[in-house]
Amino acid sequence: MQDDAPEPTAGPVVTAIALGVAPLPLLAVYAVVFIAHGTLYPVNPPDITGSKGGELLAGVAALVLFALVTCTIVWFMNRRRRWPFLLAQLATLATAIWFVIDSRTGPPGVPLLLVITSAVALALAALPVSAAHVRGAPARSVA
Repeated sequence: MQDDAPEPTAGPVVTAIALGVAPLPLLAVYAVVFIAHGTLYPVNPPDITGSKGGELLAGVAALVLFALVTCTIVWFMNRRRRWPFLLAQLATLATAIWFVIDSRTGPPGVPLLLVITSAVALALAALPVSAAHVRGAPARSVA
């Protein structure tokens, strides 16, 4: 009788995935807020663009990013692909750094948190143990 239980997932992979989830609640909230501002509850002046249509477009973009980042996390978690997860975390890191540097985008607290979470997730996902996770190699103890 063959045991079909999957190999345990290495700690760095679990941590990278847990940290990679950080932008998802923000993207979901931004999607709802900006779609609402572009359709149901227009604000004057618009929050981040110059028009009602721009607000709607920003909300749809946030919704698409939410779906894409979710897919990258699921693919990495299920040992399918690692590179989309790396790209998503790199994009999150770059955007968050831009928001920290540019004072016009608001307070730097949340972007700074995203800089930390995405940088650590990116570093952990780039480790050899993460590559082994995707290849299906069993997790090995570091000790």
